[in-house]
Amino acid sequence: MAHAPLFAGLTMLTLVLLQTMRPQRFGSSTWIKRLLLVAVTLFVAGILVEMLQGMIGRSASVHDAIANGLGILAASAWFVAGGLSSSVGRRSLQLLGAIFIGLTWWGPIEIIRDCLKVESDFPRIASFETPIEITRWHFNRGRRGRTTSNVTDGEFALRWSPKDAPHPAMTLLEVASDWSDVETLELDIVLIAKKGAADGSQAVGSDTVASDASSEDSVKTEPTTSAPAISNPVPPLATTPDRTWEVIVKVIDEDHNDYHHDVAKHYVTLRSGEPQHVIFPRQSMIDGPKDRKLDMTRIKMVSLLISEPGPGIELNVDHLHATLKPSGDPPTP
Repeated sequence: MAHAPLFAGLTMLTLVLLQTMRPQRFGSSTWIKRLLLVAVTLFVAGILVEMLQGMIGRSASVHDAIANGLGILAASAWFVAGGLSSSVGRRSLQLLGAIFIGLTWWGPIEIIRDCLKVESDFPRIASFETPIEITRWHFNRGRRGRTTSNVTDGEFALRWSPKDAPHPAMTLLEVASDWSDVETLELDIVLIAKKGAADGSQAVGSDTVASDASSEDSVKTEPTTSAPAISNPVPPLATTPDRTWEVIVKVIDEDHNDYHHDVAKHYVTLRSGEPQHVIFPRQSMIDGPKDRKLDMTRIKMVSLLISEPGPGIELNVDHLHATLKPSGDPPTP
């Protein structure tokens, strides 16, 4: 939210100083050229700053670059308004500048509203009904978006196409922290393998997290129940019938020391086109970390990892939610 006011202030300061030091007649060609030069120079500088952020490891943001430009336009409108004799024209440009600033705040306000929904929607965790909901997730490898196929809650599901990499993962970074009354963690997932993607041997369930680190874990498969009816299922293309993929659902608390052994993990075996309703029981979550108990009052992240998916794989995920213990049951750790 600070980008637009910052660049508006820089633009106004530069224009006022130049006009004070080298006055030009309002509306003259030299005055207009100077106004345009200042605006373009500051806008290019803002883009270069965003590019530099990408080079040093921070994420460059198109939204921030646009906010910089709108701030520059707002200041330019206010500066021009100061030279007008017509009160109607002056107020119109002042209002236009305020609208430019307001436009830059719409996105952050939506993000703040979405952050508040993380707590208010619980035990629903993710249903992907709005595009901004996807921003809660970090996808370290692959493309993502929303789809109307394989929907089990609402009108949209998540479509994730992981890269052909050892351990692509998607991690929910914003989640309600207090899971004291959670009985199960549940979600619906369908894997779609495109033609040729399922050829080859069965995938081996190695493990990592949403970072680039990796370590090998032995594979253990826990039973899952059959999936509920889904809308608009995507038919899989021809695949090798016995080809399976291993997906690992992780629940991570604030006290974790690593992302491999000090977390709760639930293993799911998927076949192309077969919907799975995944159920991660409470006690399995609590007993998940190797040398301690998971703290259900301080949950930090939920992660889905697929091991060595190969090319042409798509995952449809929906209705990630928790079920709660019946009221009146005594609290457990």
